[in-house]
Amino acid sequence: MTTTISQSTHYRTRPVRSGQSLHAIRFFTYVSATLLALFTLLGCGSTGSSPAVQRPVPSTTIPTKPINDFADYLEQARVAEINNDLTARNQFLLQAVADDIAKQQCHRVHPVLTPIYAQLQGEQLAQAAIYRATCPHPEDTFAERLALLQLPTYSSALQRQQWQQQAFIHEQLFAYPEALEAHINSQDYALERAWSIAQQIPDKALILKGRQDYDGFIRLTQILRKHGLDRYALAGALTRFQYNYVNHPLVIDLPAQIIALLNETLTDSKRIAVLLPLSGRLRNQAQQIKQGILAAYLASLAAPNTDNNPSQSLYFIDTNKTQDDELTSQIATADIIIGPLLKPTLDKVMQALLPHQQLLGLNRLDTPTLDPSIETVIQATPSERYFFALSPEDEAQQIAQYMFTQQYQQPILIHASDRVATRMAKAFADTWQQLQTDAQLTELTFTDNKSMRRAISSALGVDQSRSRITTLERYLGQEMFSVTRNRRDIDAFVVFANAKQTELINPMIEASISSFSTNITPVFASSRSYNHKLNQNSLRDLQNVIFTDMPWLIDEQTNGPLLAQYDAVFSEASTPQKRLFAFGYDAFALVGKITKLRLVNGLNLAGLTGILTINDKNQVTRALPRAKITSSKITLLSGQ
Repeated sequence: MTTTISQSTHYRTRPVRSGQSLHAIRFFTYVSATLLALFTLLGCGSTGSSPAVQRPVPSTTIPTKPINDFADYLEQARVAEINNDLTARNQFLLQAVADDIAKQQCHRVHPVLTPIYAQLQGEQLAQAAIYRATCPHPEDTFAERLALLQLPTYSSALQRQQWQQQAFIHEQLFAYPEALEAHINSQDYALERAWSIAQQIPDKALILKGRQDYDGFIRLTQILRKHGLDRYALAGALTRFQYNYVNHPLVIDLPAQIIALLNETLTDSKRIAVLLPLSGRLRNQAQQIKQGILAAYLASLAAPNTDNNPSQSLYFIDTNKTQDDELTSQIATADIIIGPLLKPTLDKVMQALLPHQQLLGLNRLDTPTLDPSIETVIQATPSERYFFALSPEDEAQQIAQYMFTQQYQQPILIHASDRVATRMAKAFADTWQQLQTDAQLTELTFTDNKSMRRAISSALGVDQSRSRITTLERYLGQEMFSVTRNRRDIDAFVVFANAKQTELINPMIEASISSFSTNITPVFASSRSYNHKLNQNSLRDLQNVIFTDMPWLIDEQTNGPLLAQYDAVFSEASTPQKRLFAFGYDAFALVGKITKLRLVNGLNLAGLTGILTINDKNQVTRALPRAKITSSKITLLSGQ
C-alpha cells in the first residue's frame, strides 16, 4: 500500500494559501489567537490569585531557560513569534506536540498543528506528518496516514520514526508482511516483536524478497511450519538455515519456542479415553465424531512409528450411560482424554482430572461462570487443558477481519432470528466495532420471508425511492416511466442464515440493487449458507455469494481420497454429519501435537476442519478458506 503525498498537504478543515500578504497577515493573527487560546486553557486549571504577567520586551535572542513540558514549549513559541522567527516558533510547537505524544496525550496535537501545518516545509513538514499519523485526525484514512509517513527527510531519527509508525499501521490492517518489512527498515526493532509478526503472516504470503534481513524471518517461519511437528526434521532444516543466513539475528538468537520444540521429551505409549454421548438424543452426532476419531487412529497406525506417532491405545466411554463415580474411575488410567461433548459433563470431568492427564475437551467452557474449583484446576495446570469446538462465532469474526482488510466501510448485516445466527451476528458486530470504531453497521433481523423482504428493501432505501416516484406521479397527474434506486453507500452484505434462507435472501438483494450500477455488491456468508448437495437452481440463487467452510468440503486437494472413502461408506450423510466426522478426525490428529502448537505462536496443523492453531486461552482456533458460488460450481478463492 504505497501512496505519495505532496509537501503542500494540509488539513482539509483549514485550507491556507501562502504567498499573499493579506492571507499571511490573517494566518499570523490566527496563530496568535490559537496560542492565546492554548495558554488560556492551560491557565484554567490553576487556583488562587496570581500577579499580572508583564508582556516580555521583544529581543533578538530566545531565552535559554530549561524547557520541561508542553506549557514551556508554548511560551518559547510565543516569544519566537514576537521576534518574527517563524521557523523557531514552528519548531517549538512541534516539540510541544512531541512532548504530548510521548505522554500519550493526543487531544492537544491537532489544535497546535492545524494553524501551522500548511506553512511547514522540509524537515518540519516530515516531522509534523509523523505526529499527525501517530495521533490520527478524524478525517484521515489508513492510506492517508501511510502517505504522510513517506515524506522525504534527511534525518535518520525521523526515518526510523516513519518506519516504526508504518509498521504499527500495517499491523492494524493485518498486513503482516508490510509490517515486518517496516520494522526491519526502522533498524531499531525488538527481535521478539519482529519474530511475532512473522508468525502471523499467512502461508501464501511467506515470499522471499532477496534481502537477507527480511528473508531470514520468512525462511525460518517456513521451516517452523513445515517441520515444527517433527523435531528431527526441524533440527536438520535449522542446520541448513544457520549455514545460509550466517550472522542473521535469528541465527545468533534462536527463538525460545524452537529450542523448546527441540528439547521436548515424549513418552513411549499413551492410553486415550474418548468421552461421547453415544446413546440418547445426540447419538447420531456422536457416532459421526467417533467415526472420524477411528479413521484418524487407523491412519496413525498405518504411518511410520516416528516422533509424532508413539504407540497408542484407544477406548470409548458413553457419557450417557456412565454415572459420575464410574466415569471418574474409568478415566483415571488414561493419559489423554478426548471429550466430552456437552458442557455440563465437561465441567465434571475437569474436576476429576489428575495433574499428569491431558484433556482435549470437545467444547469450550464459559470461564466467567465456572465453579471456583474448576477455575483452580485450570490455573494449576493450564498447559494440559485444551478446548476444541466448531464455534460459529469464530467464522463470524474471521469474516469481519477479512472485510476490514479489504477496506469495506458500509456493510449491511442480515441474520435470522434463531440462536446460532444471533450469536454469529453479535460476534461479527463486536469484531467490526473493535476494528472500525467510527463505522456504523446496519443490522437486519428477519423471522419469515415477508419480514426479510421488507427489511432488505427498507435498509437499501428502495422503499424511499418508490415513495418519491409515487409523490412525483401524484403532483404531475400522470404515470411516469421510472426505475427505483437503492442507497449507493452500501458496499457489502453479510448474511448469517441457513442454506434455504440464503437462497431467498441473495436474489432479494440482487433485485433491490439498482440496474444503473455495474458493480456487483459482494455477499459474505458462513458455512451455514452452504449445503454440499446443492442443485443447479440453488447454485443459481446463491450466485456470487462468498462463504467460509472447512477445506474438507470445499478444497479437493484436502484429503480427497478420504472424502471419497467416506462418501462410499456414508452415501446418505448430510453436510452437518460430514463436518462432525472431520471434527472427530482433527481431534485425534491433535493428539501428540497440541503441546507443540501451544509452545510456538503461529505453528499450525493443516486439518480437515481448517488450519488449526492454539490461542492464549488454550483454545483450538480454525482459519477457514473462502469459496465463491457460481452458477455451475464452487470456486475456491486464492489468497487465503
